[in-house]
Amino acid sequence: MSDLHIDLNHFETYEIDTLIKCLKDQKISHLHIAGDISNHYFSDTKPFLQKLSKEVKVTYNLGNHDMLDLEDDLIDKLDFQLIDLGNKTLLAFHGWYDYSYSDEKLDKILRRKRQLWFDRRLRRLGTDSEICQTSLKKLDNVLSELDTSKLIVAMHFVPHSRFTMTHERFKPFNAYLGSEEFHQIFVKHDVKDVVFGHAHRSYGTVKSDGVTYHSRPLGYRREWDLTINFVSNHPELNPTGTWNLSKRYNLVKKLPEFLEYEKKELANEFLSSMTLFNV
Repeated sequence: MSDLHIDLNHFETYEIDTLIKCLKDQKISHLHIAGDISNHYFSDTKPFLQKLSKEVKVTYNLGNHDMLDLEDDLIDKLDFQLIDLGNKTLLAFHGWYDYSYSDEKLDKILRRKRQLWFDRRLRRLGTDSEICQTSLKKLDNVLSELDTSKLIVAMHFVPHSRFTMTHERFKPFNAYLGSEEFHQIFVKHDVKDVVFGHAHRSYGTVKSDGVTYHSRPLGYRREWDLTINFVSNHPELNPTGTWNLSKRYNLVKKLPEFLEYEKKELANEFLSSMTLFNV
């Protein structure tokens, strides 16, 4: 799974218990979370992971939101983990972005980041391009030492341009999504399966150049299928017909009938955000 955002999504006892029940019902023995668990690693993420780990083995790599409270030495320590899955190995790493998904001039990209993008709050050392290149080089080196026929890769950032945003309003933010150089390295080393998130759009399973990508990020409550379906099925609650996800969610989020529907459908939302492997 990826992009749980447990703080912004207000995960409380019901949400956590529902997730645990989903894992048990699916007989899942190992959950890996590919980044963006919360904005606060020590106060929110670690207690959440400790609770989950009492029921199932849990591993994770970081997303940009997870890095808010962290210094680079800990970010690096948690990067590029090799996890034994029995018949397969999981390589989990963070990734980063280099603006290559954007055609805009650098000064405009940097200005927007300083004004709007979450990562302006991080304390990373080096430029985004330098951080991305370091990740790419290490990935290339690590994969050269592995049997990739028995490998699953998990990362947070977007490794192929086909998963970037196409809506004119959001296209400028492609600069901060990832780099297709990750894909090129996966192809070079004949990697078969890659799980990622970050862009909050579910693409399901997509194959490109022999690499099978799995993208099913949970995202924010306003983006959940259950929210979109509820508003769409109750047009009387959306008199202006807006398709703005924040506005649509705000129209219904406190309604008793929506809260009841949300509880009923939450397990299905979690299940649709899981990529399952038999290993």
